[in-house]
Amino acid sequence: MNAPLIQVLPNDVAEKIAAGEVIERPSSAIKELIENSLDAGATRIAVILEEGGKTLIEVIDNGAGMGPMDLTKCLLRHATSKLREMEDLERLHTLGFRGEALASIAASADVSILSRLQGATDAYELNGTSGETRKITFGYFLDKESGTRIQARDLFSKIPARRKFLKSNRSELMAVQEWMERFALSHPNVSFQLTHQDKLIFDAPAEPLEKRIQRILADGQSFPLQSHTQNEPGMTLYWLQGLSLPSTRKLVQIVNGRILKDRLLQQAMLSAFRQALLPGQFPALLLKMEVPPNEIDVNIHPTKTEVRFLRSQDVFRSVQSLAEQLIAHHGSTGYVPSASQEWTASEPRLFFPTSAPSSFTPSPGASSIPAFQSELPLATFSSPTDGTTVVLTESHPLPQLVFRGSVFQTYLLFEESEKIWMVDQHAAHERIRYEELQKAVFQTDTPPPSQELLLPEAIRVDALMMKRITERLPLLERMGFVADPFGENALVFRSIPAYWGDQNLTARLTGLVSRLTEADVVRSKLELDEALFEKLASEACHSAIRAGDVLEPEEAKAVFYRLFRCQHPWNCPHGRPTLVQVPRSRFEEWFQR
Repeated sequence: MNAPLIQVLPNDVAEKIAAGEVIERPSSAIKELIENSLDAGATRIAVILEEGGKTLIEVIDNGAGMGPMDLTKCLLRHATSKLREMEDLERLHTLGFRGEALASIAASADVSILSRLQGATDAYELNGTSGETRKITFGYFLDKESGTRIQARDLFSKIPARRKFLKSNRSELMAVQEWMERFALSHPNVSFQLTHQDKLIFDAPAEPLEKRIQRILADGQSFPLQSHTQNEPGMTLYWLQGLSLPSTRKLVQIVNGRILKDRLLQQAMLSAFRQALLPGQFPALLLKMEVPPNEIDVNIHPTKTEVRFLRSQDVFRSVQSLAEQLIAHHGSTGYVPSASQEWTASEPRLFFPTSAPSSFTPSPGASSIPAFQSELPLATFSSPTDGTTVVLTESHPLPQLVFRGSVFQTYLLFEESEKIWMVDQHAAHERIRYEELQKAVFQTDTPPPSQELLLPEAIRVDALMMKRITERLPLLERMGFVADPFGENALVFRSIPAYWGDQNLTARLTGLVSRLTEADVVRSKLELDEALFEKLASEACHSAIRAGDVLEPEEAKAVFYRLFRCQHPWNCPHGRPTLVQVPRSRFEEWFQR
């Protein structure tokens, strides 16, 4: 008879395997320890590291502390003060609760814990290796208050296979600092310090949340902080207006005081900013949510950085709507070029018009700007003798601007009180064209106006893709195209939307068909959703006003007015800025006035 193949692992092996699920690197150990400190009511937390936390991790807090009996139990697996019964999982109000953190750290490193209860005369120290506890009555950093100091030396010395995957000291330190910054944002009433190799790296005293956001997310720089609150579910979104980064490091999610890195929440936060920033750039945002504990499951991952919402789609829509409202209420910061030609955001923001004129009189020369006339009038202008003043509406926050001409036949100049507005005519018209098409497609029952081609345009297609393309032709019809299959490998366009123009028609139609072919569309539900529209509509931008086109004053003013009627006036559909503003003070700085 063969020997059995399945064996029960020895406890020490099982503990070390389990430890690797909770403690992946120094930052994950520090995350768990800080969560314990916060649950203990600490208002001051200090972290001391050596070699990025590889050789020493020390966390000191002024929380409730532990007595000798609790010390002897705290390193046991699944030992916790946070839970008593199964029902407690549905009413969690603590950050740590699984009872694995200290046990996992002790299985990975040499641990010692020094703690003192509030009002106690003595402190006690536990040696994690021997399990011995000793009383300390003097020479102790917590002589006059309660608190705990936990030291973990030589992380993963007991699990060499894990230690070799640690990164450089700098990388590990940066990961620790990122977690501490997020804890500082989730608990602004607590002071945090990080010391590395006897050098103070991070220092955040207790302060209001708004000041903490400026300190951490803006790195102390002066960016306008905007916020918007939604009551169902209770949430607030904070936005450092004008600050963008090439990573998601400054996208912070806080749910019931817990720091998360949840993909659903991140996608909802970013969806409204998709066309408000350059491709590959991300905003600085902080989402703060409070939901009933029984509507969230925080027990789905050992590190507790992901959660499961009971009503995930409702949460997604609420966060997405909140981000859209934030942009709608506050617009976008005007980027100001400094003397060194770097972009900054220290000046006032752009504004949205609060109302629009109900009628219009097209001006001579404005006809070269195609528009859905029944949907969006060009503008209502005043008629001074010089013909250069733009009057928007009385309620518009920018009631009057003077058109001063253009430079390089590309950038339109408008003067408004103490600043100059510069508009990229091509980027601005791309944005106008895109949103006019979007409105015509999604807010009306009929497709945009089409124009019949004098000579139909035939586009070659892969014969294997013809069936897929034929199925998707109704999506193009919704945008104003009329096309039919011709043979086994061609598609003939007979009409195109009036806004398209005829520049580079063959190449653009080929690109349109390619985008339609590659789009991820459910066959049983062929609908033109926002994502697909965005892909298809980008081809429309090629018929916009180009750099180098000469515009008459009325045409230029029409571009400016229509731009401010867009939902996202500050970027073209590809993410490039449409306009910047330069204050008079900057000119005086340049000329040393």
